[in-house]
Amino acid sequence: MSEAQIVAVRLAPAHEGDVELIVDIRYANGGMTQVPLDHHATQALFQACAAEVADDLIGHGWSKVRDALQTSYSRF
Repeated sequence: MSEAQIVAVRLAPAHEGDVELIVDIRYANGGMTQVPLDHHATQALFQACAAEVADDLIGHGWSKVRDALQTSYSRF
């Protein structure tokens, strides 16, 4: 595994009753991190991964998460 990968996903409560997707990322050295995605970033990630359900995201690379975050940020 050269690129960090999505190893788990789950929903979590967010600000003002919203929900966010928490994406667990594992790095090549074994390190882990959790990345929260808002609605817009989640939509972008699902589209980039051709995912129909959250579990379809598992195994995709960190670069798709990064790009989804950029898409969400750039919408303003």
